[in-house]
Parts: sequence; C-alpha cells; structure tokens
Amino acid sequence: MPKHKRQDAFDDSFYKLASEVTAAIAKNKDGTNQQQQVEELLDVERKFKETILKYRQSTEVYKKFLQKVCVINKNILSARPYFRESAISFSKKITPAIKINDIDTLKTFDINYHLIKFIRDSWLGPFPKRAEQLFHRVHKAREVLIQNNMPLAINRAKLFYRKTPKSHLTLMDMIGICGMGLSAGIDKYCGKYTPVFRSVCIGRMVGLLIDHYSETMLHFYPSDKRVLYKAHTIRARKGIDEIHELVAAVNQSFKDDEKEGKSIPKNEATVSDLSYLMSAASTVSADQTINIDGEGSFGVYDYTADPTQDIEAIYAQKQITEQMIVLASKLPLMHRKVLKLKGIKL
Repeated sequence: MPKHKRQDAFDDSFYKLASEVTAAIAKNKDGTNQQQQVEELLDVERKFKETILKYRQSTEVYKKFLQKVCVINKNILSARPYFRESAISFSKKITPAIKINDIDTLKTFDINYHLIKFIRDSWLGPFPKRAEQLFHRVHKAREVLIQNNMPLAINRAKLFYRKTPKSHLTLMDMIGICGMGLSAGIDKYCGKYTPVFRSVCIGRMVGLLIDHYSETMLHFYPSDKRVLYKAHTIRARKGIDEIHELVAAVNQSFKDDEKEGKSIPKNEATVSDLSYLMSAASTVSADQTINIDGEGSFGVYDYTADPTQDIEAIYAQKQITEQMIVLASKLPLMHRKVLKLKGIKL
C-alpha cells in the first residue's frame, strides 16, 4: 500500500446517516428550488425582527443579549454568529455599537436563527402569537436548507478524508464538522440569492475541516496553522520529507496561491520556523506498541533494566542528564515546549 494511503471505512453509522438524509430530502420536496428556500429564510427572519421590535420588551431582550456578550462571554466577537452581517459590517458597525451599548443601532442589523431563538427564549411572559408563527417558519426554512444540502457536506467530508493522511478525525467526525460549516454558511449568507450561496457554504465547511484537522495540543496562530496544513499536505502528496525541500515547496505553493488571488502569510516559512512548528504539533503516545520480527510486540511499559549495566556508567549518565536539564531550563520558551513534548521533564 502506498505511503499515506488508506482504504475508506464506512461503518453502519454512515449508512444510517445516508438513509436518514435521503428520507429527509424526499420529505422536503415541495416544488421549491434552492433560491426560493434561501429567500424564504431571509424573508421570515426580517419579518420576525420587524414584528418583535414593535414590543417594548424587545429593548430589554437586546440588553440581555449585550449582557451575555460583554459580561458572561467577555468577548464581543462571540456576538458574530447571531447576526446575518458580513465580517466587515460587524467590525465597522456592530462592534462599536456593542462597545457603547447602543441598542437602537443594534436593532437595525439583520439577525439570524441564533438571535431569533435567543429572543424567544429570553422573552418574559407569553410570546407574541405572530412572532411565534414566524419563529416556526424560520426554524423550518433553516432545517430544510440544512437537510437538502447535507449531501454536499457529506461529499466534501469524503473528499477531504480521502485526500489527507490519517489523523485523529474519522470520516463521521468530518461529516459532523461539515454539517456545522454548512449551518454557519446558511446563517451568515448575506445579500440576495446567487449561486455563490453554495460556494459560501463550501468555504465554511473546508475552513472548519482544516481548522479541526490541524488542531494540536498547543495553541497556534491561524497563520502558523496554515503553514502546518500546507506542509502536511505537500508531504502527503509529494512524499517530501527533507526539511529544506519541504520549506521550498511550501513557499512556492503560497506564491502560486497569491497569483490566484488567495491570501497568504506575510512572511515566508524558514527551515527553523517549520521545524519548530512541526515538532510542537506532533505528539507521540507512550501507549503505542511496536512489533519486531521474531521478538513479538512491546511498548514503553515493557522496558526492564539491563542487569549487566555498569554502576559507574549509570552514575555518569545521571550526572550528564542533570546538567543537560539545567541547561535546557534556560532555553527559549518554544524550545522548552518542544522538549516537553518529546517527554523531557524540565
């Protein structure tokens, strides 16, 4: 079997999911197309907001929302999933309004299912009948879009699963991640419907897949994650393991991306930077066992001391190790993290 190659393993849960998606799509057939379904969702969201803003209590509910964002979450960016607005609109208009608690301005922005559900759940007393009807229409329209586009999410997950080396994510994990990306794409799509809607959803799915696939025990900045993902992809596709060749291939790939109009990291990758990133990103399990022909399998816990080892050699080795630990404790933070990941206690 070629390096990094693997066979697809579809368990019963995959077939069960596929049958459920097929049944849901058949149930949703009502003669409407995707454009009509998207326009229905956007229309009922606007009608819900217009209806709810007629009530005085809407101001109090928006205050509760600000409290959730600023006091409980302590993060203005946590408000982004609640608005059907672009990233530019959020940073230039919504963020300043949140900072000064300008509720009247916040009421002017388009909202999506998440804020609609928050408003309904936070309402005191009986929820307005008209708003309740619109809420159920929003929920249904969103559900239909998600279900009808799940084959696209499954397809993207399978493509990603087949093209990437084996990782901590299973196929079903990737399908779930694509489902979340699909939901986010549906909730954040702005403007009138165009075929770009599909591309927006795909972009959300792939971005989320890359983020989860590149997840590590240490925190990395997004730019570092992109370099890591690019390096792992090139290693898998071209079989390049030599670090200098890999760095050159990574930088060339980013240059090609730039020619296509894609954003790239500000600085080129260097041998030392990529070495640190790849060392910090990789971990080794102490529970792993290996097989040796004719000697069976063993792991780290199967080690036994050699009774013939010289006592003086043991003492000398201990002294050397202690001196190395003292010196290592004075290394830069990144170097120490790499050593700790290699199992060295500082």
